[in-house]
Amino acid sequence: MWRLLLSAIALSLACRAQAAEQTVDLATGEWPPYVSQQLPEQGVFAEIVREAFRRAGYQARMSFQSWPQTELLTKSGKAAAAFPYRPTPEREKDFDFSVPLMHSTSYLFYHKPHLPNPPQQFQSLDELRSYRIAIQLGYWYLPLFQRHRLNTLMTSDETNALRQLYLGHLDLVPMVLERGLYQIHHVFPGREKEFSYISTPLDKETALALMFSRSYPQAAKIREDFGRALAQMEKDGSLKAIYQRHFPEATPPR
Repeated sequence: MWRLLLSAIALSLACRAQAAEQTVDLATGEWPPYVSQQLPEQGVFAEIVREAFRRAGYQARMSFQSWPQTELLTKSGKAAAAFPYRPTPEREKDFDFSVPLMHSTSYLFYHKPHLPNPPQQFQSLDELRSYRIAIQLGYWYLPLFQRHRLNTLMTSDETNALRQLYLGHLDLVPMVLERGLYQIHHVFPGREKEFSYISTPLDKETALALMFSRSYPQAAKIREDFGRALAQMEKDGSLKAIYQRHFPEATPPR
């Protein structure tokens, strides 16, 4: 009897240990619409990450932190990875990166009633000098717009810029595609179709990936398993399907 009981306990402990080994700790923060505790499935990036780990045989346990804390947890090995992060030479000194899950690109948004005939494409920003374009302090495009001597108007944030666009006080507002679609939906619910964006991107695609720890147990194996599952998702179309479910207006999909 005791032998059977001990065997059952040992088997139970082994099963629990095996289950624990399949849990992977991840760190992230608030960056809607990519990831947020307030969004369905916690955002498009969180849904992709969770599904890829599920396919790889892991249960993703996500912790929402400040962005400096996510990096600290990952570097110290308390989290297997943090997301979403852009690979940079500085970060690659301390971390390993997955293949990109998505790419971010900025576009110029406009309000159709006030700009019924926008330039659908442009070869140079010089072609946009006749348009009133929103800017915000600290954004990457400021020196670019200055070099091309564009007609810019300082706005406090993207929400204010969109409101000025809606009132006809501005012609164009630069925003990352998914961020722009998200902001329009929340600032002007029901009026999303009144807005669009010029198809020529302002910048090159920037990769968004998982930033993996080098100290977390079996980090290299976890990263490889994740990469294989992500490749499978791209091959069978589920990666594209998740993206389009979150951003049906976005074309072309990333």
